[in-house]
Amino acid sequence: MLYVIVRELGPTFFSNIPPPVDISPCLLTISIFAMRFLPTILGAVSLLISVANASLSTDILYWPLGSPQPSVLARVSYDPASLKSDVVSYHPPKDDQSDSLVRVGLYTSTSTNKKQWVGSLVSLSSLTTSEQPTFRLHLGPANEVYTVSLSASPTNAQGSTGPRIDLVSNESGTQPHLNRPVVVGPDGQNPEQPEEKSLFQKYWWVLLIITFITMSGGGGE
Repeated sequence: MLYVIVRELGPTFFSNIPPPVDISPCLLTISIFAMRFLPTILGAVSLLISVANASLSTDILYWPLGSPQPSVLARVSYDPASLKSDVVSYHPPKDDQSDSLVRVGLYTSTSTNKKQWVGSLVSLSSLTTSEQPTFRLHLGPANEVYTVSLSASPTNAQGSTGPRIDLVSNESGTQPHLNRPVVVGPDGQNPEQPEEKSLFQKYWWVLLIITFITMSGGGGE
């Protein structure tokens, strides 16, 4: 069967077949290199993606007025993409003086200070077990927490005393249009707005066509 096919095609067909392509040694070396290190490159890219999508964490501190340094109040992990958070640990103060004041905040980094304290002064009673604190973490442009605010509410029916976390993303709101030129008329006055046409003024031609068709039909009868 193969002999019959070759005989039918003839020597002319086989003479038109191009010769095999000669792969240069440089191209062959590049191909071998790519095949050998492709799994490593893909693994590195996958690792970078997983690190970029990994959850971040921050420490919320409380600082009594009479204490020389703050203590860790809560450690929170969060995902800036989905705005989901998880309280890793929570250590509320156990001071009986509920009417005293404490500072709640965190350390952040600025251009002038690598360890800048940012916080607010709250009542110690808002951190006791009888209250359920809500921490609002405000995220900066680099998804870092640059400030924290606190509000407290009575514990729910299930008796959960753990804190609640609200993430506030760094999304710009609507911006006002500044320095827009004011359009005035030749006399320096604001141009008059064109008066809106009535329904009859807009569609009078439709009524005219309907009237013409009605009269034409009546005359034919």
